[in-house]
Amino acid sequence: MDNEAIKEVNAILKWINVAEDVKDFYLKVGEVEISLSRNENSALFADSKVAKTSVAAPLPAAPAHHAVAPAVQPVVQVPTAAAAAYDQPAENEVVITAPMVGTFYAASKPGAPAFVKVGDRVKEDTVVCIVEVMKLMNNIEAKVEGVVTKILVDNEQAVEYGQPLLIIKTN
Repeated sequence: MDNEAIKEVNAILKWINVAEDVKDFYLKVGEVEISLSRNENSALFADSKVAKTSVAAPLPAAPAHHAVAPAVQPVVQVPTAAAAAYDQPAENEVVITAPMVGTFYAASKPGAPAFVKVGDRVKEDTVVCIVEVMKLMNNIEAKVEGVVTKILVDNEQAVEYGQPLLIIKTN
């Protein structure tokens, strides 16, 4: 596998780690096979809610070998100065965070107007941005009613799981 393919597989693994609705996953790229399963009977899963990872890849001159790799660990985020100011939001502020590792998009396509800008009033179902993971576009909704007071990331910026994206002041 080339470096770009390895980066893509790593991004998929990080996404699966934070996507709680993914219970089983299988991917085959060339001769490399990756199989993931959230085993609820596992002590690792019960303690840390982290998926167990099984990687299967054929060895030269031998049948397929199955080895259990360490569990994918959550990404440790170092917040930016703007995001750090919102670690403790005011009582009437809601921080919209990235639900997965990916790329932040403020608009539906290049050149299109942004979904929201500072001062816009939003409802619970208002799409405020997109986080793209491996060419899958994930709409991020406000989930609250209020006014956008701060946008903490730039368009097309890479974001980490849990990274603050926007601040909404609720009614």
